[in-house]
Amino acid sequence: MFTRREILKVFGMAAGFSFLKPLSTAADLPERPAVDYPLSTIFRSVNGSPSENIGKVIDLLGGIEAIVDKSDVVVIKPNVQWWNQGAPNLSAVHKFVDLIMDRPGGFDGEVVIAENCHRGNQPWNYAGWQYTFKRNASIPGVTNFNDLAATLKKLYGDRYSTVHWINVQAGAKRVYSPKNGFGYVYCDGTNGTDRLVFGNGIQGDGFRETIMTYPIFGTDRGTTIDYKYGIWQDGNYDNKRLKFINFAALNHHSTYCGMTSLIKNYLGVSDLSGGPDPFDDGKLTDQYYNFHSFPFNKWAPGPQPGMIGAEIGVFFEAIRRPDLNIVTAEWIGLADRIKPPVARTRAVLASTDPVALDFHSAKYLLHPNSRIPFHDPESPDSPTYQYIKACADQGGGEFDERRVNMVSYDHRVKGLQTDEEAAVFAEKEWGAHVRTIGKYLLMRYGSFLL
Repeated sequence: MFTRREILKVFGMAAGFSFLKPLSTAADLPERPAVDYPLSTIFRSVNGSPSENIGKVIDLLGGIEAIVDKSDVVVIKPNVQWWNQGAPNLSAVHKFVDLIMDRPGGFDGEVVIAENCHRGNQPWNYAGWQYTFKRNASIPGVTNFNDLAATLKKLYGDRYSTVHWINVQAGAKRVYSPKNGFGYVYCDGTNGTDRLVFGNGIQGDGFRETIMTYPIFGTDRGTTIDYKYGIWQDGNYDNKRLKFINFAALNHHSTYCGMTSLIKNYLGVSDLSGGPDPFDDGKLTDQYYNFHSFPFNKWAPGPQPGMIGAEIGVFFEAIRRPDLNIVTAEWIGLADRIKPPVARTRAVLASTDPVALDFHSAKYLLHPNSRIPFHDPESPDSPTYQYIKACADQGGGEFDERRVNMVSYDHRVKGLQTDEEAAVFAEKEWGAHVRTIGKYLLMRYGSFLL
């Protein structure tokens, strides 16, 4: 419970700082440059319901049959470490699964929702699996990902599975191939594994190395999936039928990371055994840091900017690149992943290019509404810029938006938007969380206090 004095203090801060520099207006909204040599495309739908928006985005992509074949095994990876705006919209996820199952021409494959939310050996009891959503539910009787999973299971039987990837430190098995069963592969070159090592390039005490890790897991139908090499059957791999969908939310993350969305969602694919702090274990093995302790000093910037993006760019190239990336930006968190302030941007976006889509989401949705410098993908001082650019530099996707087309549908006008309409300036809900509002104001206007 907050005191009256705290409430008055925050609103006093808001009034004072707003006098110095107002929140975003239409004149502040960013513009898209002319596209001279397109290499990627962003598909968007705005101002519909989450279900309508994702349905339209898939239509713009050519229909679900252009993405998923009749007998594919489709692995959908949401970020469920949080809830409310911190997780993808439940209605959008449900609709996407429905589209696959009802695919024109039929569908006799499988759909899997898989995630590692790094919550011990029973993750289904925590985070977005268990906690009630106040935002981003949109389905009567479905208030979290456990509810959604149960609903999909009832509808689709063994064509649908929920898989919880679990860190080796929390009880999963370290494996080297499907012959060893289910668990995580560490790509350190031992027992026949690939040696896939990435270093931060620093000389001296700040030097760190990480390795690629990935899961091997099974479905309710008995299918074995090796995340890197594909479906394992009768001693052979079938990589063609495995499709991976990177399905993220869009939010503020931290002062040391800036934005969280598609690229950062890959921390829920890798094993984070050892914990987030490089000074308190943080190691997968004696030599190699995990994907969180490698780029950061726990909850602070690490020795080399952008390394979270760089390591994931290497992962895309060496392990598996997403077949499609989807962002459900019905609600976006301006200073927190579960509490207001939030903006209701009413958008769903998709692209085969995670770098281009993260850049676009930051520039045209998050930053125009937050006006927080950490979210600016065009400022070299912003951690958002640093890690998206580093991911692009490792082959993760296209950073230069002069190489990126936009196809965007607006349900309000029932037609396509122009490039001049790329920015979404949304209504805000500020809530009554005094400390979170104070945190937002400090990040937004903190330079005036120096």
